[in-house]
Amino acid sequence: MTAPSAAQTSTPASTYAMLQLGSWQLGVDAALVQQARPYEVPGALAQATPELAGSLTLEQQRLPALDLAHWLPGLPHSSADASTGGYHLILQHQGIRLALRVDQLGGMRELPAALLAAAQPHSSTPLLRSVTLDDGATLHLLDGASLASQARSAIQAAQLEQDHQHQPASEEARLLPPMGVFELAGQRYALPAELIHEVTPCPPMSTAFLWGGPLRGVVDWRGQHVYLLAPAQLGASQNETAMLAVVGDQHGYLGLPIDAATTLRRFRPDQLSGAEDGALYAGLIVDDQASPIRLLDSTALLQLIPRTAKTSQLQCTDSVLQRSRDAYLVCNTGIRLAVPIQLVEQVCVLPADFSLAADQGENGSGSITWRGQALPLHALGQAPTRMLVIRHEEKVLGLLVDAVETLLPALTASLPRAIRVAGKPFRVISTRDASYTLFEPEQLDFFSTH
Repeated sequence: MTAPSAAQTSTPASTYAMLQLGSWQLGVDAALVQQARPYEVPGALAQATPELAGSLTLEQQRLPALDLAHWLPGLPHSSADASTGGYHLILQHQGIRLALRVDQLGGMRELPAALLAAAQPHSSTPLLRSVTLDDGATLHLLDGASLASQARSAIQAAQLEQDHQHQPASEEARLLPPMGVFELAGQRYALPAELIHEVTPCPPMSTAFLWGGPLRGVVDWRGQHVYLLAPAQLGASQNETAMLAVVGDQHGYLGLPIDAATTLRRFRPDQLSGAEDGALYAGLIVDDQASPIRLLDSTALLQLIPRTAKTSQLQCTDSVLQRSRDAYLVCNTGIRLAVPIQLVEQVCVLPADFSLAADQGENGSGSITWRGQALPLHALGQAPTRMLVIRHEEKVLGLLVDAVETLLPALTASLPRAIRVAGKPFRVISTRDASYTLFEPEQLDFFSTH
């Protein structure tokens, strides 16, 4: 799965849930998805067919659990061992409900009608049609009608009853849009599934912010900057989490720290209760468990993403090639210095008693202990309060600055342009409101004396 393109067209599109099973990248029409729940071992059936892994009891109804390994080459058949893990996806098509086991849930993606029209039948199974994505990867689309037909045959062969259908069509239409539900520090949270691009193991931070704001750093995800929400913003005390839910819109991406993604569900409007205290909460969802689900405020979350300046679509089209694709930290060093974020490994608050030793020389050379090793220092400011850990060409140094003022997202600033000061060349970037000197490690001596 690739990051969604920011360019939007008027071509009609359908939303598909992205799934992973073994090496197979799968998609299924999101309108068929009722919920996703942690995998549980299906109950055994005396008259099971080869494509039937067993049955699940859900809301007093037994559902056929189809085994996709029967149709997809290279997959081991479902085991009675719960260690297979993953999720059961509950689908409904024309009154037939069924369960499929998948390894991973990958969020939602809109597929243009033209791409769906070009889908080709898979050579080995009638359940799939295949499309080629922009990055060349193949996505296999599960056919809802074929799955329902297989489930219907399995129901008849195993003598399963489906008398109690989940929802009449009119009631189904009144449900809220699908919600992704996840856990963090024992608390459950929900967010509209259409905003969730992927749930993934949390990658290492490329830049860490240690000044205690709502964002704790940046990770790289599919060629995009993802700004990490600090767990404390959701009331969690731990800093590190195993998983990351990548959410966002055309303006950028935010990473929500999570311990686990638990379900994909649709709720009734009457399950929503009053607003929950906290700027990031829109309300509570009450279900059959003791503790309610906190519904996150999508607008408040997305506003935490550093935004580019507001421009018209025409302006964006005309000027995007004239903008820098780098993001920058703007620092005060006596001059306003823009440091490319890909150079910054960490931003640290200096100890209150920190002072530049007299013997550090005119360029502030010296060292400080960082991660158990001596880190060379280079002071650019007169009264440093922050240290930027810079990694460049396999060298690491601590850049001392007076303050970190702001973060300029990608496509906010102009491309760098060259000027000369005191006979020496350097470059600047500009936004609508200001210009900044571009930090380049090769010119450290110049910045230290100007």
